[in-house]
Amino acid sequence: MRIIINVVLLLLGLSFTLPHAVAQTSSRTSTSQKKPKRSSSVSTPWTKVTLLLDRPEKSYEVIGLVSAPQIFLWDDEESMKESLQKQAWKMKADAVILDRVDTSFRFTGPAGGANGRAIRYKKL
Repeated sequence: MRIIINVVLLLLGLSFTLPHAVAQTSSRTSTSQKKPKRSSSVSTPWTKVTLLLDRPEKSYEVIGLVSAPQIFLWDDEESMKESLQKQAWKMKADAVILDRVDTSFRFTGPAGGANGRAIRYKKL
């Protein structure tokens, strides 16, 4: 019985001291100087493409269709909208008229996703 108690106490003692003995230290030091951040419009130019819920009052032409299917359950509405903006930006569009944004999950039937029309405003 004493042997069992001694073994348990030894294991408990090792469990508390061993992690401190094995802990690694880093020689890396942190600097207080941070790199200047680029403006968000430079790093993400597609954010200039406006997302519209309805047709604009300005005259425009549809230059293409854009779509972003919901591939994974964790694909949220914002990531799908960003995908639409990126596609429209590549077409040199000014805006996207959103036709459908659906993040619901179905076991049968079409999965969620987002569709829209990339448009360019007409010069007057």
